[in-house]
Amino acid sequence: MKSSEKRVAVLQKLAILALILISMKYLNELFAPQLGVLFDAANAIIFPLAVALFISYLLAPIVKFIDKRVKKRWVSVIIVFTIVFVIVLLFIILIGNMIYGQAVIFISRDWENIVAYIQNFTDNNARLSEIYESISSYINLDSVSSVTINVVNIFRSVASVLISIVLIPVFLFFILNDKERIFEGFLVVVPKKHQKHIRELGIRSNEIIEKYFNGRFTSMLIMSIFFTIIFFILGFGERSIFFGFTLGFLDIVPYVGGFIGMMIPLLYSLTVPDALLFAEWTWLAIIAANFIGQGLQGGIIQPWIMGREVSLHPLLVLSSFIFFGALFGVIGIIIAIPITGIIKVTFEYFYEIKQEPLKKP
Repeated sequence: MKSSEKRVAVLQKLAILALILISMKYLNELFAPQLGVLFDAANAIIFPLAVALFISYLLAPIVKFIDKRVKKRWVSVIIVFTIVFVIVLLFIILIGNMIYGQAVIFISRDWENIVAYIQNFTDNNARLSEIYESISSYINLDSVSSVTINVVNIFRSVASVLISIVLIPVFLFFILNDKERIFEGFLVVVPKKHQKHIRELGIRSNEIIEKYFNGRFTSMLIMSIFFTIIFFILGFGERSIFFGFTLGFLDIVPYVGGFIGMMIPLLYSLTVPDALLFAEWTWLAIIAANFIGQGLQGGIIQPWIMGREVSLHPLLVLSSFIFFGALFGVIGIIIAIPITGIIKVTFEYFYEIKQEPLKKP
């Protein structure tokens, strides 16, 4: 095909794509209520399915470990369900209730002390006082307009939660038990000449996603324990578990989450300096500990757990957070790195295919 013909073909494809996008825009304007109902119905299935898929990646290593000792997959899945249920129940009883109790105390009592400290600090500076007033106007609960209670919406929300609670374990069981067969079923609709490539990309993408989510979860647990110990040493007492696990949970967003989580204990340390190890200088110790923790995580923990193939450049990571976060909200932030990793693997795979003819003698 000549270069001019290639350009014409590309322009035709772009024109078709533009027409499809324009048609979708006008269809959305014409049938917005009907499409809204359709999207709500789809979301009722997609949300529990996505949660089940996410959990399946966390449980995949345990399933593989038991599979080596148990011949039947469904038996392995039932054993994993039992193990997870016991672990979650023990966590809720031993740690979960404590974290919840400390969170309630922090919100009801400590947060007021933090706000009072910031207000006293800004009173002596006119410029800071103006900035504080402008910010507090957005977060002041008193300024929130009254909400009309809609019984129908409440019923729908409760029903949606109940449906999700029922569907997530069901979806999770079938995903763990039949993931390979489900994937092969999707391949049936793919032309045979492309099935080999799609299968290889599926295997590589699955490996990347599994390594990322397992690595991220393990990293969050390690960071939670690390910061809990640090906060105990600094003298935070019962608040240590709440602050440690909050900081560890926010670590699901690399680079950014750790520094956001650091602000909570840092502000708290300013209100109770006499009870802490370094008194009014404890905030410096918190910043130092956070830098050390982030350095250990980025340089040792993540490469050791996830492997180098999952690692992405920090600029690419932050860009993916902004892009996918704008598209899908909080869920987009969580899945940003796996999606970017899949895109990276796809480009690498097609580059390998392109290089294969050059390697042949």
